[in-house]
Amino acid sequence: MLLGFLGAAVHGPAWLLWPAGIGAAATSAYACRVAAADALGAARVFWRRMMIGLFVLTTGTVEHASRTLLAGHPTSMDLFAATCYISAVACAVHAMLRLPRAPRSWRANLANFLDVAVVGVAGSLVTSHFLSSTAVPASTGTLAAAMSLIVLITACAATLAVIRVGVMGAGPVHGPALWFLAPIGLLAPASWMLTPWTSGRPYLSATAMTMIPLGLMFAFAARSQVRAQRRPAQPVDQRRARRWRGISVVPIAAITVTAVLLVSVTLRLGYLPADLAGGSVVLTTLVVIRQLAALSDNTRLTDQLQDQANHDDLTGLPNRRMFAATLHRRTAPATVAVCDLDGFGILNDRLGDERGDALLRAAAARITETFGADAFVARLLGDEFGVLIPGDQDHQGERLVRAFRLPLQVDGHDLLVTVTVGVAAGRDEVVPDLLRRAELALKAAKRAGANHHQEHTADLDQTAQHDADLASALRRGLDMGEFQLAYQPIVELPGGRITGVEALIRWYPDGGDPVSPVEFIPIAEQTGLILDLGLWVIETACADAARWQQRHGADAPRVNINVSARQLLDPDLPDQVAATMARYRLDPEKITLEITETAVFGGGAALNTVRELRDLGVGVALDDFGTGQSSLTLLRTCPVTTLKVDKSFIDELNGTAEQEAIATSLSTIAATLGLRAVAEGVETQAQAVRLEALGYRYAQGYYFARPGPAALIDTALDLQHAVQQ
Repeated sequence: MLLGFLGAAVHGPAWLLWPAGIGAAATSAYACRVAAADALGAARVFWRRMMIGLFVLTTGTVEHASRTLLAGHPTSMDLFAATCYISAVACAVHAMLRLPRAPRSWRANLANFLDVAVVGVAGSLVTSHFLSSTAVPASTGTLAAAMSLIVLITACAATLAVIRVGVMGAGPVHGPALWFLAPIGLLAPASWMLTPWTSGRPYLSATAMTMIPLGLMFAFAARSQVRAQRRPAQPVDQRRARRWRGISVVPIAAITVTAVLLVSVTLRLGYLPADLAGGSVVLTTLVVIRQLAALSDNTRLTDQLQDQANHDDLTGLPNRRMFAATLHRRTAPATVAVCDLDGFGILNDRLGDERGDALLRAAAARITETFGADAFVARLLGDEFGVLIPGDQDHQGERLVRAFRLPLQVDGHDLLVTVTVGVAAGRDEVVPDLLRRAELALKAAKRAGANHHQEHTADLDQTAQHDADLASALRRGLDMGEFQLAYQPIVELPGGRITGVEALIRWYPDGGDPVSPVEFIPIAEQTGLILDLGLWVIETACADAARWQQRHGADAPRVNINVSARQLLDPDLPDQVAATMARYRLDPEKITLEITETAVFGGGAALNTVRELRDLGVGVALDDFGTGQSSLTLLRTCPVTTLKVDKSFIDELNGTAEQEAIATSLSTIAATLGLRAVAEGVETQAQAVRLEALGYRYAQGYYFARPGPAALIDTALDLQHAVQQ
């Protein structure tokens, strides 16, 4: 095109622009070949078809240029060149039509059809108006018809490109690549518009001039396709493309262009021609139908979203939101039962997510089947289900527990799963509050153990209020520095030398009487305050351990720090421990973290955290060892260094051989595996003597020392050092 404008200022031979035109057409074919080489599947076929069409176009261009060169003056296309041009555009149309698209629902297909019809009618109106209002630059009827056909087919190809990328989606072809090809529909009309300007300049050719932007468009399109093929997928961009397609920008643009055309024609002629008027009626009808379809889709989508907002995707049951709303609307007496599956987290880790989901679906079916159509069953959260039963009915918790005595069918296997249930019943004035009361009863049932049910009582409300008040006081106490650490020595048998201490937390609210950890630790676990509280214990204990390390060197005691199950689920715990030890320049061998068997029984994240902690170099002790259900298994999977034998086994010493059997076997197991065995709860000299005889080398208990402040440990260590001297 630039050569054409330059040609207006300089004179040249009639073939001046044709080499550039031929080169541009050939470049277009080569660009498609490059795009096809990097593309895959249907995209490669598309670019190959485009390449064939452009090769035919190049052939027609060469023939047209040859006639001009031989004649020595500008010539119109002959029948062969016109056939090549028409065939090239037809190849492009065929390539567009053959692009595959993803299967859609009939509603989506209807919307696409209407959008395509809108764009098609708008394009037809613009094209027909151009053909009727613009003189064909040809002298013969056959050539004039051929040129009109070229304009028409080119317009169709451009419209198809716009429809594919803007309405239906480009499919396997990169969308921006088709956008680069869409303006090609303007080239044929542009050549008509340029013909009067070039008629007095024999060295210019409108056809050759339009070939140059054609080459640029295909070059940019091929570059876009190749770059998209070579870079990784970008989901965000794809979502953005879908969003833009969702609001039908292209049909809106087509309607806007058509409206501008109709207004301009009316203003110029003073009336609207019959063909344009008829087209505008068709276009308006399509737009109205499209809007009605969109309104129907929006209504259906709203209903679907409402259904999704009130139902659980996995089980199809109502969710907590709908359950609470249904309960709130009830005014008649009702009973609410809330249950969860015992040990579901462990089962899910063992079975995998897919079978875990199947288990939840089977449980939902069992509950629904148990209570029948009169009950309202919902999945409240995770493995927790709720049942709303009309009337104030007794024994619903027992009924639900009994329903799970038979195994569940999961993927052809029988799985025996028990449930724990909380139940609350009430009359009109308390119905909306039943869910909270049932969940309080569920918590109480869990404290009693698996496979239990609990009815709500007034005492549970008082307990809940007490727990809430205690949680608030815990938060305040942590902020006000009301917590202290007490240390109980771990001694070496038989001499009683202090080799370690266990850090035990103590709480003195407002400086008054202490609150037992048995009372406040469970509340801290439930509220999540155990994370902040545990971090404070680690910080304080490490500070004391570092001070003892500095004063006593290799003789400094190990400090045992209790870590809760909730802390082990915190992925930041290993980094927090590592950072604290580094801050105090503390040898990791001076720290042992005590965990319970139940905390890591299910493996998963908790066990992974323990392994990361062990990798830091700290010791790992299993507290209350021997009371869990998987002790021996844990010795293979959990990287422990110390076994703390539970007090219940120590109490049986100095009895019969049968009573001492477990304590004896645990000492043997520890020695065989190279682990330290620490006997807990030693209260008498006789127990200490017997433990030493059974092979124990370390013990802890009131017989040796009660827990005391760090200063008391300082005094004991100094005295021990003086005695050794």
